Amino acid sequence: MKNLFFSVLFLFSFFSQAQFVEEKPARKDTAYTIPMVTVSYAYQWAGQELTDRFGSNHNIGASFMVKTKNKWIYGLKGNFIWGENVTDQNILKGISTSTDEVIDDNGLLTEVYLGERGSSFFLFGGKMISVLAPNKNSGFIFYGGPGILQHKISMKFKDELASLTDEHKKGYDRFSMGFAINGFAGYLFLSKNRLLNFFGGFDYTVGWTKSLRKYNYATQQHDNNTYTNSLFGIRVGWIIRLNKRQSQEYYYD
Repeated sequence: MKNLFFSVLFLFSFFSQAQFVEEKPARKDTAYTIPMVTVSYAYQWAGQELTDRFGSNHNIGASFMVKTKNKWIYGLKGNFIWGENVTDQNILKGISTSTDEVIDDNGLLTEVYLGERGSSFFLFGGKMISVLAPNKNSGFIFYGGPGILQHKISMKFKDELASLTDEHKKGYDRFSMGFAINGFAGYLFLSKNRLLNFFGGFDYTVGWTKSLRKYNYATQQHDNNTYTNSLFGIRVGWIIRLNKRQSQEYYYD
C-alpha cells in the first residue's frame, strides 16, 4: 500500500511539471540584409578582337557586395588579370632575329618572355532568385554593371637590353584601356551556420579599348583605333559575411 502511494505521488509530480515545459518554437526561415566580402578566381578565354593579342588567362578578383532582405544585390569589384599566352608574335619583330631572339648589349642572343597583364573594375547590381535553395538567403544570382578594362603586354628578360628600357617598352607593350560592361550568372550559397559560404558561375566582360601609347614601334605608326575586347570564363569564390548573427539562423525541430 505504501509503495502504491509513492508511485502515484511520483506520477502526479511528473505530469504536473510537464505542463510547465514550454516547447521551443521553430524559427521561420527569413531573408535579411547581408553585407559580404568575396575573393574569387576565374579562368578566362579571350574573344573578339582581343584574340589577336592574347589567348586564355587567369583572373583573381575581390568584391564588396550587399544582398538585401528583398534579394537585390549591389556592390563593386576589382580583378587582376595575368597570363602567358600572347598570340601576337610580331610585337618585337623590329628588334628580333628570325628565331625570335633579341641581341643584348653584349652582342649575345637572349630571349624575351611575353605575357599578359591587366585589370578591371566594376560597379554592379542585380537580383537573387531563391530557387533550388536550402534557405531564403541562397539561390541563383544575376548581376551586371559598368566599369573599365585595361591590359598590356609584359616583357621579361635576364640580360641588359638598351632597346627595351622601361621607356622603350612603352612603344611595344600595347597598353590599352576603355569602358567595359561585366555580367555574372551563377549560384550563391550562404549556410545557416555561417561556416560554408561560396558562389560560382559564368562571368563575361566586353570592353571597348584604345591604346594609351602615342606611338607603336612594331607597326611604326600611331594607333587611334578602338578595339572590341571580350573575356569569358567560369568564376568560383569564397564569401566572408560581415553581418551580425541573426536569430533566424537557428532552427529547432
